[in-house]
Amino acid sequence: QEDAFCPDKVAVLAIDPSSHVTGGSILGDKTRMSQLSYHSNAYVRPSPSSGVLGGLGAYTYDAASLCEFANYELTIIETVGVGQSEVELAECCDLFLLLLAPGGGDELQGSKKGIVEVADVLVVNKADGELHDVARKTANEYKKAVGMLRKPAGWWGTNKNDHVCSDDRSPATPPVLLCSARTGLGIPELWDLIKTYRQNGKITGYIDEKRRNQRRYWLTKYLREHVLEAAKNDAGTRKRKEEIELDLDNGLVAPRLAASELWSSIITASSENNANTKTE
Repeated sequence: QEDAFCPDKVAVLAIDPSSHVTGGSILGDKTRMSQLSYHSNAYVRPSPSSGVLGGLGAYTYDAASLCEFANYELTIIETVGVGQSEVELAECCDLFLLLLAPGGGDELQGSKKGIVEVADVLVVNKADGELHDVARKTANEYKKAVGMLRKPAGWWGTNKNDHVCSDDRSPATPPVLLCSARTGLGIPELWDLIKTYRQNGKITGYIDEKRRNQRRYWLTKYLREHVLEAAKNDAGTRKRKEEIELDLDNGLVAPRLAASELWSSIITASSENNANTKTE
């Protein structure tokens, strides 16, 4: 088929948690992907989280962009195990697939805002052996829960007035699938679902719009990092910070107000430096 998506080159960016004590990471994900690692058209890169929250590494977005520029047609980002509020991966990918373990929650758990709300596809894994029935029950609970969620117009490439999808699946809620990595149950259906999302997202421009918003998100985040780094390296700012920290330790100022005062001093110093430069 013309619209069939069958990538020749695949990249896997696996993020491994870093120790809060030593700062080290095992980086063992590549070892588990022995066959894929040796494939000539595959690139597997384990990276430490280095204390970064959100399930990603410090340079995951940059690495994913480089993989795309290097003509890797499919880049899979495997995050650190994340909690309900860690949703930064949504700002780094076209499709957010949330992998769930059997017995991981009930309908109330699934209805909580956060990571379930931003996921595009939910997959309950390990649907085999003794866990098969538990996995099926978990999937049913999440199906009930996501029924209360609503995605923006254009998600899955369709809404009530835009019938791009050829099936009868409601585009307003994320699909919930059963899957088994051991037996292969649900893997073909999952891949078909990913291809449908990709095709419809490109037709409607939803993926392009999503990427525009992502680039602006990372611009703001990187700018914030540069500002903090510049403040740390400035002697005047460090001195003023020490003065404010002393007031903070003595209970004379609250942390939020202290941060506001420090920022005001940075802006004032920057304005004075610019004025001196123009005078010279």
